[in-house]
Amino acid sequence: MKGEELQIALITPYYIQAFGLKMALSEFFQVLHVDIFETFEAFEETPVSYDRVFIDPVVYLSHSEACKERKKIVLLTDRPSSFSHVELSVLDISLPRKELLDELEHIYQDTCAQEYDENSKELSEREKEVLELVVKGYISKEIAGMLNISLYTVQTHRKNISAKLGIKSASALTVYAMMNGIISPETLTK
Repeated sequence: MKGEELQIALITPYYIQAFGLKMALSEFFQVLHVDIFETFEAFEETPVSYDRVFIDPVVYLSHSEACKERKKIVLLTDRPSSFSHVELSVLDISLPRKELLDELEHIYQDTCAQEYDENSKELSEREKEVLELVVKGYISKEIAGMLNISLYTVQTHRKNISAKLGIKSASALTVYAMMNGIISPETLTK
């Protein structure tokens, strides 16, 4: 991956959406090659293996069975809460510029991390911070404020933590955090 461009596909029938996202990605993340597809069928015809696939939710729902590498998919929506139950990355395209760029940076960093160590189950430092606050009983909105990150970034961290550890319940996450020195039992009783 080092020295190579990340390969990004944008699948959306909306030209303005595709063009705007391509410009944002190209302007702020220099190591990207971005291809735009108006249809899923056009995307399937290309031999390129993409690192991330940004896709319109209607297109995704129509072709979800064909989308095999779900961890590479990012849904483009202005209603992210509609997809909170889905274990996919979601990009809220209605965010203000700074927050949108923060989300794109997070997706970019996540993509790079996946490329460097596809099989790593170890939590990142930020994921450990989020886990610590989760087991202390804070909700995602509070965590976002405390860590100065967006709510969607917190939700993505929480999904990644669950996926890496295979743990979904708060009590099991608490046990994991104590067993791995992320928190101490005394921290929870204060």
